[in-house]
Amino acid sequence: MGTTDKIRTIYTTMTGSVIYGRGIGKHVGTPTADLRVKDQTKLPEIGVYTSKIILCHYIFYGVTHIGTRPTLDTDKRISVETHILNFDKEIYGCTITIELYQKIRNIIKFENLSLLLEQIKDDCQTAQKYWGINNPPAQLLMNKGTHRVTLDGQDIYLTVKEFDVLYLLYSNPSVSFTKEQIYRAVWNELPVGRCHAVENTVFQIRKKIKSVLHRQDYIKTIAGYGYKFNSW
Repeated sequence: MGTTDKIRTIYTTMTGSVIYGRGIGKHVGTPTADLRVKDQTKLPEIGVYTSKIILCHYIFYGVTHIGTRPTLDTDKRISVETHILNFDKEIYGCTITIELYQKIRNIIKFENLSLLLEQIKDDCQTAQKYWGINNPPAQLLMNKGTHRVTLDGQDIYLTVKEFDVLYLLYSNPSVSFTKEQIYRAVWNELPVGRCHAVENTVFQIRKKIKSVLHRQDYIKTIAGYGYKFNSW
């Protein structure tokens, strides 16, 4: 994995064992390595950081979250969770060293999970830029006649509603749709109290795409409005 020769300053270093978390990150396509922390008084300032991860003498790069998870729960315990870029191996029980570098942002509470996932994607892009990692966009292709979806040649299996929602966005890349507009177009019903169906469908689409390719999200959340296709 290539990086630039820019000199970077380490903010702090932590070493510990990877433990089992709640698995939420893996469930939504952004798996994290949760670090066992014995003395939380020695943790650095809470926030989200660019990080370097050393595992079995190999170096990886990622984004590390230090703090609570206000969007997901009310637990006040501080956790250390790292999403390793372009990495999907099971490393439970392994000892890793995390070097923190640039602080990306503070910990904030988002209105919903979709907005949190959108921010995580931005955090990963910030880390990639910081480390000089260049990932060319993958090619997403949709065939309405056969209801086939491929990502870099690999099939993604979507339900009928999932396909129709994604195809609506895919075929109108310059248009931002409200959840109500998507529901009317796909379900052919008035969207009275039913927009959660759109949110759940988008969630499943993202999950299936990220099971094939972690680094890209083809549906962009428009805060307070709806969704549009992210054509990269």
